[in-house]
Amino acid sequence: MNIKVKSGRLKVKSFYCLFAISCLLFFGCVPPQEEVKNEIDTEEQKVDEAKKYYSFCREYLKNKMYDEAIKNCRLAIEDSTSYVDAYVSLGLAYRAKRDYVEMERVYKKLIEIAPTKGHYALGGLYMSEKKYEEALFEYKKALKVDTNYVDALYGMGYVYEKMGNPEAAIREYKRALELDPENEGIRYSLGKSYISNEEYEKGIQELEILREAHPDDLDVRRALGGALLDVKKYKEAKEEFGYITLHSPSDIASRVNLGKACEGLKDYSGAGQAYKEAISIDTTNIPSYYHLVNFYIKSKKSTDANKVLKTARQINPDNQILYCLAGDIQSELGSIAFKGKNYSSAKSKYRKAIEEYKNALKGNEAEWITYAQKAIERVKIELKKIKEAEWWDR
Repeated sequence: MNIKVKSGRLKVKSFYCLFAISCLLFFGCVPPQEEVKNEIDTEEQKVDEAKKYYSFCREYLKNKMYDEAIKNCRLAIEDSTSYVDAYVSLGLAYRAKRDYVEMERVYKKLIEIAPTKGHYALGGLYMSEKKYEEALFEYKKALKVDTNYVDALYGMGYVYEKMGNPEAAIREYKRALELDPENEGIRYSLGKSYISNEEYEKGIQELEILREAHPDDLDVRRALGGALLDVKKYKEAKEEFGYITLHSPSDIASRVNLGKACEGLKDYSGAGQAYKEAISIDTTNIPSYYHLVNFYIKSKKSTDANKVLKTARQINPDNQILYCLAGDIQSELGSIAFKGKNYSSAKSKYRKAIEEYKNALKGNEAEWITYAQKAIERVKIELKKIKEAEWWDR
């Protein structure tokens, strides 16, 4: 009896063991399914967490809290190692801190994950550091991955523009615009490059398309107005700069350009008024004085020119531009005396002019050094002419 019961228990135990083994064999995929589901849930949670940290990063970037932005970008990347936008933003945060070493490291890592964006981002870094050859190399690398990558073509155009190669810039901008004809930034850059390459009509055409689309865009109007001045379309230029000064009254450069357009149209009253208004906006802005003094010199108003120059010299007595202007005034007075056969006075004025120009040579701006050098040579020629005239008058 006892044996039967024992045997029965053994049978029961054996049954349950066999049943358990059978279940494991038949339903062996069940536990792994649960484990995979848990992994997926965890992965999805990580992606969600990464997105959350990334959104924090963007907010911190917007508020210029760069250390916090870096911290949250790193957390986003830890949760999702292939989160491209997080790498890009991390690089931007380092850029804001001027930590270009870390920025470069981030973008080199990004190349492993997203080669096109990584090479493009690294090219942007090199461009900002004026490492133009390196920037071109990275943009070309991006284009090897994706030959139609518009941003890389745009970047190449911009680099060539900065390198002073407008022809190459035009080539790349045109390629980019063909791929993205609605991109107004590319069209604007193409228009400016045409102008830099002295292809004024093409540049004006591109900029006029943008002005028609965005009549309130003052940057477009500034570029267009400048091109119109270059080709001596003074009436159209006056309209552009008139609009700009009306809508941006503190824009000194546009007010000066308005004066130039008025001069071209022989509207001397309007020109003088524009230059005076430019000075009134900022009484310390020496270029504004230059244009008014130069205007008076061309108008044969030496007394008015001297008055304005005196005021400017009280602000900045050692300014290169003002030395050149003083030389120009003395040169003009010398010419007046020469024409009146007052040779002694003419020689005195010309010598004073040379002194002023020589002072300008001591400055740092190459443009005005060249201006002074040419002016000295010109005045020396006038002094030789006086010497000849004196000999003949004997």
